[in-house]
Amino acid sequence: MKFVYFGYDFMLPSVQHLVGQGHELLGILSFECDNIFNFNTASEQYAQSLGIPFTLSKAEPEHITGFLDKGAQVFLAAGYPYKIPPIPERAYGLNLHPSHLPKGRGIMPTPYIILGEHEAAGITLHKMTERFDYGDILLQQKFDVTPAEDVETYSARIALTAPYLLAKAFSDLPALWANAQAQSEVTASHFKAPDEGLRTFRFQMGVEEILRIARAFGRYGSLTHLGDDRLVVYNLAGWAEAHSYPPGTLAAVMSRELVVAAKDGFIVLKEFQKV
Repeated sequence: MKFVYFGYDFMLPSVQHLVGQGHELLGILSFECDNIFNFNTASEQYAQSLGIPFTLSKAEPEHITGFLDKGAQVFLAAGYPYKIPPIPERAYGLNLHPSHLPKGRGIMPTPYIILGEHEAAGITLHKMTERFDYGDILLQQKFDVTPAEDVETYSARIALTAPYLLAKAFSDLPALWANAQAQSEVTASHFKAPDEGLRTFRFQMGVEEILRIARAFGRYGSLTHLGDDRLVVYNLAGWAEAHSYPPGTLAAVMSRELVVAAKDGFIVLKEFQKV
């Protein structure tokens, strides 16, 4: 099938898997990335290697029309932040979402899932509609959240599952489309985009709560205060232990790490920076 991809490097291996199976990629529409945490450079290079357009501007109706004129049959979105213009009925509009819909609607459900919304864990391929994450479900797979789950392991599970989910969909898309299941509004949940409050931990918290917040944001960074300094923390560890330090006390300074007292133990700040 001829298809167009809306997204960035994270789902590029899935796109390449489809191409390897004989499907034809007509173009990539991406968005500005910081190329520190989110990347699009590999997508641009891949488009160049295939001699197809790579577009950073927001998708417009003329983009859809132009690709339809080239024979596009599928418009596939994964992690694309902009609203995509309506896809005419002669083509399929698909979105890949990192939760088990209808639970976990929203632009970034992963932190919420790790923080406790475990029933939303999974991956869903659904019809693209005017409302984000509301389309009928074609395929999905549920995940069990492990005690040590973090944003990186969850993302890895998405990356491992997506190529096969998409390959299955592309192999029988007309039948899947005709039999897609409407989402239940009774069981639906929506998470707003994570704000700084959700990313912030305090040393007055227990060690387990601090570690859970850190796992939810991982290399993207959680936030805290140490003395007068505000820190972005990218990597930490900790353990529970009775002690007499007031929470937030800098208990030890190592060659690279800082050991800080929490309410019921200690936190080792491994990678961090002041902001």
